[in-house]
Formats: sequence, C-alpha cells, structure tokens
Amino acid sequence: MKNVTEYKYPSNVSQALSLFSEQKHSTYIAGGTHLASGNRNNTIRLIDITRLGLNEIKDGDENIEVGATTTITDMYNSPIVKKVGKGVLKKACRLIGDTPLRNAITLGGNIARLYTWAGLPVMLLTLDAEIEIINPLEKTYSVEAVEHITNGGIRDGDIILNVKFPQKNSWFHAYEKFALTTVDYTWLTMAFAAEVKEGQITDARLAVSRITKVTRITPVEKALIGQLVSQLDLEKLKSLLKSSVDIVQDYRVSKEYRSQLLGVIFKRMLQKLQEETQ
Repeated sequence: MKNVTEYKYPSNVSQALSLFSEQKHSTYIAGGTHLASGNRNNTIRLIDITRLGLNEIKDGDENIEVGATTTITDMYNSPIVKKVGKGVLKKACRLIGDTPLRNAITLGGNIARLYTWAGLPVMLLTLDAEIEIINPLEKTYSVEAVEHITNGGIRDGDIILNVKFPQKNSWFHAYEKFALTTVDYTWLTMAFAAEVKEGQITDARLAVSRITKVTRITPVEKALIGQLVSQLDLEKLKSLLKSSVDIVQDYRVSKEYRSQLLGVIFKRMLQKLQEETQ
C-alpha cells in the first residue's frame, strides 16, 4: 500500500462508484482486514464505504437482510441475526477471529473475495443466501450464493449492498470451525443444513472451505436426500465426503490428518441431526 496518496469518504453509493470509475487504481475499504493479505501495491486511491448507510439489519417476512458494511460484532449482537438458521449464523460470527477483528471485519468484506480463511462463505451456501450488488453503471443485480462462489467473488468496481438470508428455521443447521486458537487461520470450516420431514431427509446442503476452495459437496448432498435420519450409515457418508474433497496443501498439517478431521466433524454433525430429530 506504499503508493496510496488518496483516501476518500463518499457519502452515498453513487459517489463511491464514481470515485472508483475515475481512478482505475482504486480499492474499496470498510474493515480493511483484506488489505493485509492481498497484493495491493498498485493502489493509489482508497474509497471508504462505511458511510454509505449499508449497515442496517432488517427483519422481513421471508428474508432477513443484513447490510454489507455491518460488522461481525454487530451481527453477533443482533437479535434479528440470531433468528437466522436457529442461531447458526450468530455462532459463525462468534467463531471469527477475536474481538478486535470482529469489530473491524464486515459481512461484505468477508464474502467479497472468497479468502480461504473467511468464515461466512460456507454459511451463505447452506443458508441459500442471496447477494445484492451494484456495478459502476449503477445497475443493481442479485446473485445466489452458489453463483457468487462459482464466479470467484465480486467483480472489481462492484459494491455489495446487502445479503438476504431466507427464513429457513424448519431446517437443521450446523457450523464448525477447527483452528488451534481463536486468531489462528482455520484448518477447516464446515456448514451443514438438512430439511427433514417425517424422519426423512428431503433436502440437504453441505459446504466446506480452507481444506479446499469454498464449495458445496453435492455428492454427499445427493446421497443424503431420501434417507431416513435414524438409519443413516455414518461411516459410509463420512467416507463419501472424504473421497469427494480435493484437499489442498497446508504447510501446518498433513492432508491425511485434515481428511480425518473432515470426516470426524461431519460425523458429529450427522449425530447431532439424529439427536435433534428423534
């Protein structure tokens, strides 16, 4: 960031987009934690988007809407966010970093670039979230979380406005992060959701990150659908998951260890599902 010579404070979204368009070496900033991990040496202008009014949390009949510049701390403390997925989103917020980091990190910043250490992208996938974005031409569009992840995150110049989380409280939800300390980069992040009717799984979502790129594990999801919760073959499902994930290198721990970790955490989630649906 040694080349930064300008720091702008736009007061509305249109002004922020205009400031970005007139200087190609611009970077939006809210919490700023991404600047420490990314290569932004060519950035000349920083555009602070924390004054655009994008930090509201709204409770709707079908969706809960969270503004992009809402901090993780504000999400964690919100009684509205607590309602998302029976508290699973609140739990995910609690497990992100430590207090100073949660005070700085924003929802939009955590999901914009799909960093492997980010805790919320997997939650977006299992909660079927929808992301509202505006581009430099001031055209607003919405994308489903799956599309956002598949596309590799947000395009340069675009601004995330908010994320809408469907009210899916009839589903079972689970989230786990494995790290040595609260501030250490995670070894594995996993989110799981299942719809159960009359003891049978009718729909499922399973997403992982850090151990591999942020992704849904569709072979396992398909294998779960139609099965009775009480008759799940936990070992078979665990093996299917392990064979479905292309584990990336991590200098801190072996692939074999993380593969075992992957299976153990998923098995615990399935056991919790069985306990809650008895």
